[in-house]
Amino acid sequence: MEKSRVLLVEDDESLCQVVTDFFNMFGYQISQAQSGDEFSRLIRQQAFDIILLDLNLPDADGLELLRMLREEQQVLLYVVSGRQDETSRLRAYELGADDFIAKPFSARELELKVRNALKRHGPVIDFVESQDKQPGVFIFQGWQLEEATRSVCHQQGKQIQLTRGEYELLAFLAEAGGAVVTRDNLLNHLEQAADIYSAETITALVYRLRRKFAQTDLDSPIVTLSRIGYRLEIS
Repeated sequence: MEKSRVLLVEDDESLCQVVTDFFNMFGYQISQAQSGDEFSRLIRQQAFDIILLDLNLPDADGLELLRMLREEQQVLLYVVSGRQDETSRLRAYELGADDFIAKPFSARELELKVRNALKRHGPVIDFVESQDKQPGVFIFQGWQLEEATRSVCHQQGKQIQLTRGEYELLAFLAEAGGAVVTRDNLLNHLEQAADIYSAETITALVYRLRRKFAQTDLDSPIVTLSRIGYRLEIS
């Protein structure tokens, strides 16, 4: 089973080590960022299942980092901070924090909170092998995607005809079952399945698909995680 990926954003080296050792003991894959710059670099490089964010960093305010992150991603995020005033807590929740944990805290309690949250939300992974299903047919949010007709039909009677590239992109996301598919994985697949060789073409395909979904007056099920990849809203 793939390890859950945790990003700890904390400039206190001693606390970093305690939390890292504890989470490693329970089988997590944990990365550290001790500044806003490190945080920004890491979230561009890889996907995380949950972020533990301190508000007081040497080069950035954690609330500003939270605001910028929420413009791009909806990854689980817990604020873990010694800043306990009501204004900071409320602002963190307003900006999209999933929880606010005050210092000092119990590492065991923090791990249990993280474990329970990940059970509810499920891990972010690069790709999930398709489950046993009718070959060439995928179901998500009332839509049925069919290889035979290269179309996607909604239970309300809406139908969208797809190009080869649009179908292969949507089918690959559907196979992932709601998990995140990285842009690199998607491009590798589309190179073989649809002769698509650039990330810019993927962006254009997603844009066209969203326009087609919008023309049915139904929401697009495609979710973008900036600089990481895409996933489908399945249910």
